[in-house]
Amino acid sequence: MRPYVSVFSHQKAGNSAAECEDANWPVVSTDEHLPLRIAAADGATDAVFSGLWARILVNSWGRKHLQFEDFATSISRKARVWRRLIKNRRLPWYVEEKAQSGSFAALVAVELHATGIWKAIACGDSCLFQIRDRKLIASFPISESRDFSNSPVLLSTSNAEQFRSEIRFDSGRWEPGDHLYLMTDALACWFLAQCEGGSVPWELMTEIALSQRIGFADWIADLREQNQIRNDDCTLVSVTLE
Repeated sequence: MRPYVSVFSHQKAGNSAAECEDANWPVVSTDEHLPLRIAAADGATDAVFSGLWARILVNSWGRKHLQFEDFATSISRKARVWRRLIKNRRLPWYVEEKAQSGSFAALVAVELHATGIWKAIACGDSCLFQIRDRKLIASFPISESRDFSNSPVLLSTSNAEQFRSEIRFDSGRWEPGDHLYLMTDALACWFLAQCEGGSVPWELMTEIALSQRIGFADWIADLREQNQIRNDDCTLVSVTLE
């Protein structure tokens, strides 16, 4: 089996694509062999160079530089990469001062195995959803829309101990025909609210991911115009296991 992975991202209204602080792995839509690694990360809006930190996290996961067993320790090593990349930049004093506090990002990362097992790790409010037979059978690490907040605990470049106790692990089984979705917080919150209201939002996401008759950016813009979703960077990683 070669799962098909579709990736989509759209920046906040009023921002350019270069200002998007979300990141995803893989970087582009592709057919992939198992085992497969996917990830979505959301850099904190009020932190400096958080998009860079989000990209470091997903790239490190995809290239197997982050492992389940020593995750917090590996994050500390990657934080040093972030600090090294910004060290030699010429920054205004106020940006340099803020950079001393580090940067922050939410991450959800998943590994799928040919044995039919998936394993996931998360810190923050980016989420994994699994759909089977038109039903939501897994929601990780958040399962209710009311649990999203403006102050989630995020992975930090400053102190691994700050988030060690907040790292969440989960696992499950996948079957042919399942769909897995990774989403950053604004989209994940909308998704769960739709489910709670009795809708089946994954049908629309399947249209976007497979037929692409609906453009992701246009769809997100419509949701914002209807006040159904916060004006935030939105990322979707869709895995079709057919």
